[in-house]
Amino acid sequence: MAIFRNKLDKRGTVLRPMHAFGRRPSACQTVLRAPDISQIHALVRWNRQAWEIVDQSRNGTTLNGERLPSGRWTVLPTGAEVRLGLGEESVWIADDLAPPVTCLFPSEGHGSAVALSPRENLLPDAQQPEVNVYFHEGKWVIEHIDGVDHLSDGAMVRTSGSTWEFVLCDDLESTAENTIAPTSPPPVEVALHFNVSQNEEHTSLSLVTDGKSVSLGEHIHHYTLVTLARVRSQDAQRGLAPQSQGWIALDELSRMLGVEPSYVNIQIFRAKHQILNALPTHSADAPLVERRRGDVRFGSYPFLIHDGARS
Repeated sequence: MAIFRNKLDKRGTVLRPMHAFGRRPSACQTVLRAPDISQIHALVRWNRQAWEIVDQSRNGTTLNGERLPSGRWTVLPTGAEVRLGLGEESVWIADDLAPPVTCLFPSEGHGSAVALSPRENLLPDAQQPEVNVYFHEGKWVIEHIDGVDHLSDGAMVRTSGSTWEFVLCDDLESTAENTIAPTSPPPVEVALHFNVSQNEEHTSLSLVTDGKSVSLGEHIHHYTLVTLARVRSQDAQRGLAPQSQGWIALDELSRMLGVEPSYVNIQIFRAKHQILNALPTHSADAPLVERRRGDVRFGSYPFLIHDGARS
């Protein structure tokens, strides 16, 4: 990803494929307040081979001390110094000029960017996840304890200890609209088989694909999953419609498990992380756990429960 860093305070800004610097917040990704800065002072763009800059201002823009010709795109070299106004706060250094990438960048402009994987990004980390950011059905979304929301460019992603700005680039979105997909193996059907001990203290899980079983061992988060699967199974036996089956308030689920809702949330993220990484690359993209405001349910994977306590 490309980063411009302010020469005075060292804060960074990640470049979008078309990035505007200027005073107008509604039109500029990087807003500058100095009075000699134009509403849209300069544009920087990625031309699929290099980054270019063009001056759009009244007072001019300089590149490495040379004034840019108005209206003419000029290739940016790495380390270039771009001056947009008279004050030192208007000078930016082209710190990195890699191609644009959708990422998270620390909200204060200091620190390292986090390049995003389309499948999963657990924050602040995989050990104590609070939110998950991923690409789903042509959109970037954030999954958190209260539900799932779409992310727009510039949105703030928050955890208990950190805040990032979501930087949306067209690295995935441009291909999401392409209806001619590259040839790939057909999706692999996956089923989840739970084995619960008679005293309910041990729950192991296996993934079954094409008749082959892969053990995922015994983990606490498997009991959270099997509890959700039981709720869905009970609703199906009661004759509820599929769209209504399995929904349970997160608070109620936490009471059933005897833990805090935040801990249940962590277990859900851990389960999804383990199973996602164990699935074949071309497995069916079914949700493991679905969310709506305040509620969760086991997703659409087929499952089987060998329930020792109820055998």
